[in-house]
Amino acid sequence: MIALIDIGNTRFKWALADNLGAVGSVAHVTGLDAAITALVEALPRGLRRVLAANVAGGAVGARLAAALRERRAIETEFVTPETERYGIRSAYAEPERLGVDRWLAMIAAHRSTAGLTCVIQAGTAVTFDAVDAGGRHLGGLIFPGARLMADALERNTGRIGPTPAPAGHVTGLNLLGTSTDEGVGKGSMLAIAAALDRAVAVVTTATNETPTVILTGGDADELAPWLESEVRFSADLVLAGLAYIARHDE
Repeated sequence: MIALIDIGNTRFKWALADNLGAVGSVAHVTGLDAAITALVEALPRGLRRVLAANVAGGAVGARLAAALRERRAIETEFVTPETERYGIRSAYAEPERLGVDRWLAMIAAHRSTAGLTCVIQAGTAVTFDAVDAGGRHLGGLIFPGARLMADALERNTGRIGPTPAPAGHVTGLNLLGTSTDEGVGKGSMLAIAAALDRAVAVVTTATNETPTVILTGGDADELAPWLESEVRFSADLVLAGLAYIARHDE
């Protein structure tokens, strides 16, 4: 058995390579030790390999790897982006600077989609990447998520306070907030969605091809109603990318 672990900025997600339909998840930002214990105990014994993607920083990855070594007697293999592999050719001159979650999501999206693809990952940060039919990464964008935008306003201005991101679809003048909370929340979501729609339009015009737009990530459901672009949901692209690597390298 091969275990796959997606170490995100706020959560651990995991699955077995041959069963991506059963995904475990636990938040680690509110208690790293408890989250590591929950993950390790959830994994079956007899694993022969663990593949992980880590965007939460070296310290978090090291602590998880140490726990797996001590409690499951297995080493963790951390995937890193490369210039060209698994069908994707990175646009980055320094490919290791590309987020591994973006790299894996592009691998999975490219394997599942014919033609030009735009991948949107909505989480703590929101990312956008375009990949052509030949697997060439055309480049990408990185935005703070809606909660980060609201938090930044709370920290750097007076009397705004914590602002939740608004839920649901808005049309017409309902786009405008009638309170400070609504103004910040709706403004944050609109800023992200409008930028993403513009990016999709630019890619479409520049390539003279209509891309398949794939939306993934923990905040995908919140972001989707704000987008004018037609999107296809994919729940766990990072784990799917890890699963492809696990199969490819066997």
